[in-house]
Amino acid sequence: MRIVDLQLTLRASGAGYAAEARLSHSGSQADAVLAADAPVALDSSALLLRVLDPAAYGRALTDQLFADPQLRAAWQRARALADGANLPLRLRLRLPAEAGALHALRWETLRDPLTDVPLACDARLRLVRYLDSPDTRPITLGPKPELRALLVIANPRDLSAYGLAEIDVEGEVGRVRKALGSIPLTVVGDHEDAVSRQATLRAVQAALREGPAILCLICHGAHDGDDTTLWLEDDDGKTCRVSGEDFGQMLAQLDSPPLLVTLIACDSGGALAALGPRLALAGVGAVVAMQAKLSLGAARALLPALFKELASDGAMDRAVSVGRAALCDGGEWWVPALWLRVREGRLWAEDAPTPTVSAGIHVGGSVGTVQVVNVSGGQVGSIIGSQHNYGVPLAAAPAASGRAEAIAAQRRRLEQHRATLAHYLGQIAITGSANARPEVTAGIREARAGIARAKAALAALGEAIEDMPDDTP
Repeated sequence: MRIVDLQLTLRASGAGYAAEARLSHSGSQADAVLAADAPVALDSSALLLRVLDPAAYGRALTDQLFADPQLRAAWQRARALADGANLPLRLRLRLPAEAGALHALRWETLRDPLTDVPLACDARLRLVRYLDSPDTRPITLGPKPELRALLVIANPRDLSAYGLAEIDVEGEVGRVRKALGSIPLTVVGDHEDAVSRQATLRAVQAALREGPAILCLICHGAHDGDDTTLWLEDDDGKTCRVSGEDFGQMLAQLDSPPLLVTLIACDSGGALAALGPRLALAGVGAVVAMQAKLSLGAARALLPALFKELASDGAMDRAVSVGRAALCDGGEWWVPALWLRVREGRLWAEDAPTPTVSAGIHVGGSVGTVQVVNVSGGQVGSIIGSQHNYGVPLAAAPAASGRAEAIAAQRRRLEQHRATLAHYLGQIAITGSANARPEVTAGIREARAGIARAKAALAALGEAIEDMPDDTP
């Protein structure tokens, strides 16, 4: 899978943090360290003041993370490389497993430092949290498994005694079943189709031993700063509070933990999101957790997109990116957080393409060795000798040609974005900004973001760019 990967690793340093920016992409076998020991000062108090406004929170977090010029330059270079090669960009936040304060931040609200567009709303950008795990069991990507899902809904019958609302079990089962499409579903919880009517830890463990690839957990939870408590059920259907540590240990002891765990919060805000790092450390390949209660409308948009994209090729980072993009018309695009243990974002191996040979004459082999000759796909013989190339050196031709093509492609994109911008600005001139339709203002914002990306890509290619008055607000 061709992708540009920018990994930002944060570690404690003195009273704050230090960051390393490491760039890798499919066109190179070596990583490039773009920034080392860049200071990062995160002000959680300032962020807390903006917690009810995702846009303001994201701008403050972006300013804090990219305050150092090294990190801003690293971001610009990674973005330009991805745009210039027309490849997706993965921003991998590598956070220390023990740093609970870092995991509690809403990284999914981050915005592009160059264009101020929310990163989670860009379907070409894959924002993930990456964790190392002490689990020594190797994660090897096998072929696509038979996808089966387990849905656990804990709805203890004494929730009202704790001031908690009952969960709509029937509705949740219907929504998840519809979102899964053709993926078979097993239910644990108070539902007529359930294999166990009580969502006890023992029942969950027994159902997981059947080896479902996907676990969806819907329940109440609480987080006290040290651990998360899940409100599961006992054998009588009453509340049984299970620590996140015990739940994670149960997963870690399975012969085959789920490839994906999805945690959906009820009225307990982002309490279940705090469980994400623990489950990733327990050996789960990917954890998607909601940092706040997800509205019914958002759930109907997110879950089908998530499971459909996952089933297509197992690329979990891309599936979450597409799911977040489906929420951008509302205000909940930042709610889904993704923790990964798998390095390349995939939960199973990519199918190897079947080699094909087109008609014509093909010469294979190294210079000065046996050359195998194929004509119209059929091997007809071999020759021994040397191979000569005339004109520019072999290594120089693709580089020059590739640069020229990249420049031409970016200039075309720049003109297309400017034409789109001119169209929308013309509508603003007619109606006035106060009466502009939402799609017009959104179109202007996206066009200017595209202009900024194209100009950054051209600058990285060493190409001079003329600034136009309307390129920026």
